[in-house]
Amino acid sequence: MEPPIRIEEVWKLYGRQTAVCGLNLSVPPQSVYGFLGPNGAGKSTTIRMVLGLQRPDRGRISLFGRPLETALLRRIGSMVESPSLYLHLTGRENLEIHRRLLALPNRAIDEALDTVDLSAVGNRLVRNYSSGMKQRLGLAQALLGDPELLLLDEPTNGLDPAGIHEVRSLVRDLPTRRGVTVFLSSHLLAEVEQVATHLAIISQGQLKFEGTPEELQERSKPIIAVKVDQMDLAEEMLTRFGCTVTRDRDRLLIAPEGRWEPSQINSLLVSGGTRGVPPFDAARHA
Repeated sequence: MEPPIRIEEVWKLYGRQTAVCGLNLSVPPQSVYGFLGPNGAGKSTTIRMVLGLQRPDRGRISLFGRPLETALLRRIGSMVESPSLYLHLTGRENLEIHRRLLALPNRAIDEALDTVDLSAVGNRLVRNYSSGMKQRLGLAQALLGDPELLLLDEPTNGLDPAGIHEVRSLVRDLPTRRGVTVFLSSHLLAEVEQVATHLAIISQGQLKFEGTPEELQERSKPIIAVKVDQMDLAEEMLTRFGCTVTRDRDRLLIAPEGRWEPSQINSLLVSGGTRGVPPFDAARHA
């Protein structure tokens, strides 16, 4: 099955400012794909290009294995920033407006309300909804056309803890309940880690990481880097003491595994007859 989104060497510039710089992404089908980065990293620009609202200056964007074109956008639902809702109408009446625009059957409203767990309050005025309920109604709008891909830009932004929990639980279950792939942008790693099956991290428009949350945790483990005058002796001795040691050119990299501090490694090396190459380098690296 082709990735719902594939981005290949995409660049986007605004004058002399580079918003997206040679970006490559591949979104697995029926995943919750967390797209992370600080504000101004290029997340919203990327989403606008995927939605066809802007064109990349260079590179290629494919949807469902085909070059980006208007017809493919019908297979996508999106909620960018806060949903546009009519507060003086009920939740069901808000969805009815979109149902008519999309020429969908009446049952689409019931299915969308059921998916976001708002069936019981569908006839209540939206002005009486909580912030989390309004956000879920916005998600129901995005799901009306039964999309295969759902793009969400900061969906928990501005919500209280209860609203964040509501939206988080809903997003986590969408691939199972609706068979949809969710592309979720955020600047909060701790929040996205709780729902995402895959992650991409960008900074200044460049990809810094793409993989699973487990792979990110593995990469983020601290490493002690050591420079010594007798590499073979130091490696043998540290391995004998139970350290996991690898070589990186003129350094030894030691996984502390919660047991070793730089000062302890230093003491082991000195007691074994090796010495650090000045300046001695035994520091943690994330």
